[in-house]
Amino acid sequence: MNKNGFTFIELLAVIVLIALITVIAVPTIKLADKKIQTKNLNAKLELIKTAAESYGDDNKDVLLYQTTTTYTDPSNNAKYPSITVTVRDLLNNGYLVKDKNEKGEDIKNPVTKESLLNKTITIYYKNNRVKAKLNF
Repeated sequence: MNKNGFTFIELLAVIVLIALITVIAVPTIKLADKKIQTKNLNAKLELIKTAAESYGDDNKDVLLYQTTTTYTDPSNNAKYPSITVTVRDLLNNGYLVKDKNEKGEDIKNPVTKESLLNKTITIYYKNNRVKAKLNF
């Protein structure tokens, strides 16, 4: 007998196989994307912290002699001289550069897409070293 096409059963089997592959692949792809976004966020936060510490090093005179604010270390309740800056301050002063794939003058959280520009960082001087604590 001469066949000119696929039978209904053959087409159904192919559709079931495609559906099964999709059911397995889509959650795996979404999980991998979430992991990439989380790693991207962690890298961005570390970059912001490093930029804040550089800003603190460059403005150590202000940090040590002209500030009246203090940071209280929660581990020992010791107080250290501190200043608070925003991510926008770091961007405007050249300590941060926005990603080339981010639109406008914004730095965003890659997971939530929330702007980080108005988030604050406390920069403090402890044990002869400038440190930064992200307040977000």
